[in-house]
Amino acid sequence: MLYLFLALLVGALIPVQTAANARLRLAVNNRPIVSALISFTVALTLAALATLILQGHVVPHFLSTPPPWAYLSGLFGATFVIGNILLFPKLGAVQTVVLPILGQVIMGLAIDHFGLFRGRQVDVSVWRLGGALVVLLGIAVVLRVLPLRRGTVPAAISEDPDLGASVWLYRLLGVAIGVGSAMQAAINGYVGTLAGSPLFASEINLLVGAVILLIAVLCTSPRQLVTPLKPAPWWMWLGGVVGAIFVIGGAGLTPILGTATTVIAFNAGTIASGQLMESVGAFGARRVPMDGVRLVGLAIIFAGVLMVRML
Repeated sequence: MLYLFLALLVGALIPVQTAANARLRLAVNNRPIVSALISFTVALTLAALATLILQGHVVPHFLSTPPPWAYLSGLFGATFVIGNILLFPKLGAVQTVVLPILGQVIMGLAIDHFGLFRGRQVDVSVWRLGGALVVLLGIAVVLRVLPLRRGTVPAAISEDPDLGASVWLYRLLGVAIGVGSAMQAAINGYVGTLAGSPLFASEINLLVGAVILLIAVLCTSPRQLVTPLKPAPWWMWLGGVVGAIFVIGGAGLTPILGTATTVIAFNAGTIASGQLMESVGAFGARRVPMDGVRLVGLAIIFAGVLMVRML
């Protein structure tokens, strides 16, 4: 239960990262990829410092030569960031949140069941599958994906009306980046085991992601790299801090809890923390009072997490 609580706690930090990166985006002239690069760079610096202090060196000493796919986790991390940037104006906030979660849950269960990426094999029982479905139901209730009254339109339909049939390509992209996120967690867990510490896995993940984002920035807005930041509150730098904690936590918890339980617990913590942050208007979030429907949805989510872990 301690590790499950830690996973929930790590996930609970993600809304802080989202708010901080959104504020950082304003400081770099509304360039989202630039703000993502800065966040990754801060996270990489912190991960390297933590590794140096705790391990005595920053270069990993692998027990055996890692396979080429061991370096893909950073690609999946950068793809997740860029994918969300593309999806948000096309599909709206709710689908941008829900579709990647769907991909994470599906791929997380597949990774556990088949022992992919040399992870620990965990059978997907009917109860575990039911728990995952309960979590998705709870998220749907909290985010108002389903219509609450007859004749109302679900929040998930708030998308660009000009997309037409291509909307399904964007939805598929949303699921795909969630699949990549689950693969990222599994790969980081394996690399951390191979290197003797999740800190080394986080370094590799963040370094590869930062390089990919740097290439993207050089192709889209290179001048912003030499443009001074606009004045902004100190907490805009927390995005990188949380990013480092998230990657290290994922690499350390995945081999213990399994990929499915880890990503589901992360998402549960994220949704719960996001609702709490909105209820008090923290970090510049629009204040939305907590109501009974959201509380019921949160209870459903945590019940599902316990089903996935305990049954």
